[in-house]
Formats: sequence, structure tokens, C-alpha cells
Amino acid sequence: MTDIHVPPPILPQGWDEIDTSIDDEAPTALDDEQFRRYCLTIRDLLRAAGLRVRDYDRRTPDILNVNDGDLDMQIQLDRYRTADVEIHLGEALPETGTCVRTASRMVRLFELARAFDQARERLT
Repeated sequence: MTDIHVPPPILPQGWDEIDTSIDDEAPTALDDEQFRRYCLTIRDLLRAAGLRVRDYDRRTPDILNVNDGDLDMQIQLDRYRTADVEIHLGEALPETGTCVRTASRMVRLFELARAFDQARERLT
């Protein structure tokens, strides 16, 4: 008999508890109250996924900081339902390194960022 492996769920189970009704609302450009709910919903979804999210205690948390100690992501949401995302590695590259080693790390990081961008495009 062959083993059957069930793939892990795509969405964290905690997401079932989050009100995402803002996704069903028009228009694309959100008014102040819709935008506030949109920001809160994204923050809550990220937290339900187990991420540590700082929202700076703003009424409309349009700037979110996600940090796990090694990786830092700053997300700035806007009322057109888009986001600017900056990702920072926790530590700088080692000070002692040859030019080739430093450049090769930069190339590898760029390749990882490119793979991330391609994955993002497939999701949209």
C-alpha cells in the first residue's frame, strides 16, 4: 500500500477566525473607515499566521513591521489595496571577506529576491 501525504494547508488555520469581509467591498480606492479595516485585517492575518507584527499603536495601522530576529519586513499599505514591502536581513555581511565572497553573497541575495518576485507574480 502506498503512503498518502496530505499537503499542508495553504492558509494558516487561524485565518478562519479573521473577518475578511473588507475584501468584498467596493470601491478599489478605500475611504478612511474601509482603509482602517483593511489595515487591521492584514495585521490580524499576519499575526494569525504566527508572525510578530508591530503596528505602532496607530488607529489605522498602515505601516506594519514584521520581525523574527533574523529577518525584518516593513510593509506600507495604501488605500488602493497595494503595499510597498522592504525586507532587511538581520545582520550585516561579515566585515572580513574577499571581494569575490562579498559579491557572491550579493548575487545570491539578488537571486533569492528574484525568485521571490517571480513567485509573487504567479500568485497574482
